[in-house]
Amino acid sequence: MRTFWAVPIAMVLFASALFGEKKDVTFNAADGFALKGTFYSAEKAGPGLLLLHQCNADRQIYDHLGTMLSAAGYNALSFDFRGFGSSKTGEYTDFAKQRDKIMGKMPDDVEAALNFLTSQSLVNKTALGVIGGSCGVNQAVQAGRRHPEVKALVLLSGGADAEGEAYVKNSPKLAILGAASEEDTQAAAAIKKLIALSTNTDSQLEMFKDAGHAASMFAKQPDLEADIVIFFRSNLPIGGYGLRPNIK
Repeated sequence: MRTFWAVPIAMVLFASALFGEKKDVTFNAADGFALKGTFYSAEKAGPGLLLLHQCNADRQIYDHLGTMLSAAGYNALSFDFRGFGSSKTGEYTDFAKQRDKIMGKMPDDVEAALNFLTSQSLVNKTALGVIGGSCGVNQAVQAGRRHPEVKALVLLSGGADAEGEAYVKNSPKLAILGAASEEDTQAAAAIKKLIALSTNTDSQLEMFKDAGHAASMFAKQPDLEADIVIFFRSNLPIGGYGLRPNIK
């Protein structure tokens, strides 16, 4: 199913060239490990968004989307999980060889990133959203489960564990946009399951063909980035006073 949004995509793409700024940042996980990220500032008060990359990429895969989100009024943070991108150092340098060890640290890394994001003066701490791709999908869902201030999720090509599925099923106030490509069979089935579990009437599913995996789909389906921006504008308004009753 392909969803067509009311706001013209071209307007979102044009706006991304005009506003917002980005800067590289460093913050520490609970164990002191230094995580590298990029903060996309809207340069005004607004909701905070956390972008979690897939395990065959790093935070750079969200660079264009992060710019678009800041232009749309969101203060967004992407970061490299330890063992990826600029967060490769010390005992965490090779995901293929250290998969279990690195995956075990991901929840702590997400918590550190959320703490950093909500410490920024322009971030509305009561209105947060999370984007997760592939291995980041379950991390995004779990972040929502731990933090009721997370009001909306965008999930790309992945699934959640049983605890995460139960959270989605029992969270009618949580709006979710899910997307995957049909030939990516396991990921497609997983995202379809999560959206089917959601009882929020604003949850949406976008399915593509031959588009690739997680955020890699942006290259073949560039409208998906604009759809993500518009989804957040609909379900996580940039003005706190505009929050609809079901997400306050």
